[in-house]
Amino acid sequence: MSANEGARWIRDNRTQFGLLPSGWSAEHIGDKGQPHFWDDFWGVAGLWEAARLAQRIGAGEADEIWRPYDSLRDATANSIRWVLDQQRQRGFWETFIPTGPGDVGRLDSTIIGALCYFHPFRLYDGMKLGADIDNAARITLETIWSHFIDGGFRHDSAWNCYGPYLTMQLAHAFLFIGDTARMDQCLQWLVGNAAYSTVSREYSTAPWQVVLGAWNEQHCYPISKDFREMPNRSWYMGDIPHGWACAEFMTLIRDILFFEANEDGDPVIYLAAGVMPHWLGEGETIGVASAPTVFGQNFGYSLTHRLNTQRIEINIAQPAPPNVGFVVPCRFGVGVRSVIADGNPVAVSGRDVQLPDGTTSATIMYFP
Repeated sequence: MSANEGARWIRDNRTQFGLLPSGWSAEHIGDKGQPHFWDDFWGVAGLWEAARLAQRIGAGEADEIWRPYDSLRDATANSIRWVLDQQRQRGFWETFIPTGPGDVGRLDSTIIGALCYFHPFRLYDGMKLGADIDNAARITLETIWSHFIDGGFRHDSAWNCYGPYLTMQLAHAFLFIGDTARMDQCLQWLVGNAAYSTVSREYSTAPWQVVLGAWNEQHCYPISKDFREMPNRSWYMGDIPHGWACAEFMTLIRDILFFEANEDGDPVIYLAAGVMPHWLGEGETIGVASAPTVFGQNFGYSLTHRLNTQRIEINIAQPAPPNVGFVVPCRFGVGVRSVIADGNPVAVSGRDVQLPDGTTSATIMYFP
């Protein structure tokens, strides 16, 4: 099916409210007899990418794809607004986007479906559904964190166990909005519990490693907590290794090291947006080499931490195209003191360091 055929299908196969029909496209987001915003987010993001691609290659179908995009986007945003208004009228003091318009007030772990607004769809970029919906999506992250995080994401409404790839998706969302402390907490739990779990062994002081670095779909409470928590109903220990979970881990690490943004407007690469200070000691280096980018050109850089002198050194060995700028969201210290790019001083404004297009080397001094 071509992008244009897909756009026509979406145009012609929606409910009276303009949303995609009910379905069970993912088992983790609720009842299959109800519609899910998760599906609509997929549709909005797919139509956006298809229309932008058509524009890039000069295809005449671009306008035909933009029309169902506009229609589905507006219908999705209006439905979410209706749901949020209904929840306010019913006295819910916490803001959250439930799994769909048929689940008004359903505050359980199925609200994890809203995460795709951030990752992988990046609908927050440009607030494509409106500033009010963007704000509600961000507060939904707070609601998820306060209700359903116990190290990892607890999916009691569906699996009665932890969701490793959903925890990674949550970490990805926090990365994109700049909440790297929570991203790091999710990642530490994932590596320490989901990927390398150990349990006690009878007649032995040595723990038994029961998950050997292979990412699993579901992760049960007994294994994660050395049998300190035993569910009172059925629970899962999912597929190991699980392709989706493995892919989520790889893309999370990739985007922690660098990710692209606004490729059709003011293209930029975010460098080391999720690299945490405690990951690198004195003189230690992290980076990427020959990494494919959406700009059609491989990219590579290294970042070295000089802890003793409170600075980081960036060397861009494989440059981006000439029109691509760089942003370094500096996570080191309490603030940025000064920046030098290719021997020239750069103005400092907050923690997000803007490096000029074509920069090949930079030094960022930070306050300890």
